[in-house]
Amino acid sequence: MSIRWATIGVVAVALLAGCGGERPGSSAVYDRISATTDCDALQREFDTASASHDRATTDDQREITLSYMQAADDRMKEVNCY
Repeated sequence: MSIRWATIGVVAVALLAGCGGERPGSSAVYDRISATTDCDALQREFDTASASHDRATTDDQREITLSYMQAADDRMKEVNCY
């Protein structure tokens, strides 16, 4: 769990440092995350993004996957997964 919090901290810094309003990546992924209320499915979204981040080879890929992780984490909080 501490890795998740460290990653979320990095996400927060990256998002605060950078983007001009639009989220990086696919709007379909964000739509899927925001439509989901199942905590297990949201955790899978987070885990998939985290694994993709670990394999990312460019800064753009890392930014996108960090943003997906943040979206999944935010949604888990919204639906009281933890």
